[in-house]
Amino acid sequence: MVPQLRAGAARTDITPPVGIAHGNWGAQTHTRATGADLNLWATALVLASGDEKVAIVDADLCYFTPDLGKATREAVSSLTGIPFTNVRISATHTHSGPTIDEESAWFTEGTELIRAYADSLPGRIAGVVWEASNNLKPARIAAGNGWSEINVNRRLQRPDLYGGKVFLGRNWKGFVDREVKVARLDDENEQPIATLVNYACHPTIMAHLNTLITPDYPGVTKRVVEQVVGGYCLFLQGATGNLHAIRDYVGDVKVYHWLGTLLGLEAAKVALSLSPLPKKERFVHVLESGAELGIYADEPAGEPDSTLRIVSREVTMPLKPVSDIAEADAVVRQREAELEAIRKTGTREEISHASMLARRARMKQRMARTYAGQTETKWELQAIRVGGLGLVAVPGEPFAEIGYAVKKGSPLPHTMFSGYSHGGLGYVPMPEDYPAGGYGADTSPFAAGASQALIDASLKALKKLAD
Repeated sequence: MVPQLRAGAARTDITPPVGIAHGNWGAQTHTRATGADLNLWATALVLASGDEKVAIVDADLCYFTPDLGKATREAVSSLTGIPFTNVRISATHTHSGPTIDEESAWFTEGTELIRAYADSLPGRIAGVVWEASNNLKPARIAAGNGWSEINVNRRLQRPDLYGGKVFLGRNWKGFVDREVKVARLDDENEQPIATLVNYACHPTIMAHLNTLITPDYPGVTKRVVEQVVGGYCLFLQGATGNLHAIRDYVGDVKVYHWLGTLLGLEAAKVALSLSPLPKKERFVHVLESGAELGIYADEPAGEPDSTLRIVSREVTMPLKPVSDIAEADAVVRQREAELEAIRKTGTREEISHASMLARRARMKQRMARTYAGQTETKWELQAIRVGGLGLVAVPGEPFAEIGYAVKKGSPLPHTMFSGYSHGGLGYVPMPEDYPAGGYGADTSPFAAGASQALIDASLKALKKLAD
């Protein structure tokens, strides 16, 4: 039989120009990217069955702003005819990618290259989705689970360290989700089209000392899977708000290559063990040789589930009070003026400290301009079903417990949960994280009920897909 599901994949290079603003770390003293260790990619997977058609894009970027996310999805929809709500764009969240919007930069060097680069992304991504859509062929899907210990909870609080306050360290006793979710799509001749890998770990290995553009460990993971399995690999970042790598903030390219290889080998092992075409064994005969050999034939055993459905809905996210816009703007002006002055005569340590203050001021300014005066906001939640696999995508940076709860409560056999999708801001901690404070809890614009709102909405969407 010919499978009802069809799939096509394609890729384009989205590496920015050398010299672009490279600002994702408050402690950094550099401003421009001085080169690229590995190229950045946008990889598209288009799925179709009957009248339904969806596009999934994995981009080696830190994030999509709401405006850039909307423009990109509109460009994809306009070029391909795929409905806007059926277009998923997700960032891998590499912190050694380029700055993609001027508003988040707290220095001027390199920002003159941002607008042209960011403006090029919707068209480039639309083009690769169009190419994938033109590559559609009959396909089958299978999903499985692996395990990787390259991540650790990063919210550490000890009375003997940092004055007893929470900081981003190695909390070996904290909650961590180490499940590697893998799905493999083959064509009707059992040749690989694409592999989806879902894992939760901040791509922050290169940190503030690094001046190179890199895709961090997700880029290496994709390369390893493709070398071993074939086809294209898409990395769908998980709920990683409170998780990072077991060796992080090191600025050493060898470390992100090592950890990406470890994860890639585990994902490849799972992918190779999957059989999208169900098979049954048939005994043929006994062959007399040096021993009596049982000869079997493995034959197709029907077609796998080829259901393709999508649900898109708004989730009401409660907000906590954030800074006044005018106050936030004033602090930004003060901190950036101080940084500019210190850059002329200060030591590296003084510049790093002033840069940190300016970066934090910009972060508070962005939250103020986005959420000031509001008590709630709406986030888009998108859920896709492909056979027995559910794909949930939300904006922002959910903590790991959220993704874990959704995966374990899902009515589908396999579920992948992702943040960093479509464009949106803010960490989503668990209620128990707020009292201790620290990065992620203090910097979140959301009130304590936001995590449960995401869990409930995700499970409701998955239930609708499963019915």
